[in-house]
Amino acid sequence: MPRLLASICRLPDIVAAALLALVTLLVSAQVLVRYALGGSLVWSEELTRLLFVWMVLIAATTAAPMRVDLFVDMLSPRLRALTRLLAEAVVFGLILVLMYGAWGMMDLTQFDTYTALGISVRWLYLALFVSSALWILRSLATLGRSLRDLVA
Repeated sequence: MPRLLASICRLPDIVAAALLALVTLLVSAQVLVRYALGGSLVWSEELTRLLFVWMVLIAATTAAPMRVDLFVDMLSPRLRALTRLLAEAVVFGLILVLMYGAWGMMDLTQFDTYTALGISVRWLYLALFVSSALWILRSLATLGRSLRDLVA
């Protein structure tokens, strides 16, 4: 079971790496077609932008959080755990607001389409919704660790 959980936790990094490879391939194709063949791939710029947003948001869910712990580290272990618990609760609330906004934007843009791709713009905001869901899972795990540290 721990190996399965570790594999699942690595999945966002694998998806982000695959998206990076695809974005690199698309940009290289754009350059090749434009400068070597004198043509244009009209759809590739929109697709590159969309995939780049997905890549950044998915990769951000596994990035280490930025925090300045100078004063927090001076506190007693119990107060430190309480401070981290409160901070993560604020993060959790903000993620819920972000997720709500992403849902609203998906609803608002459901009939808008990309000019060259012909697909709905809501795919852009779906990336924000999916990454928010992943951030919520991460935040819940952090909240659980903080509660465990507070009780211990």
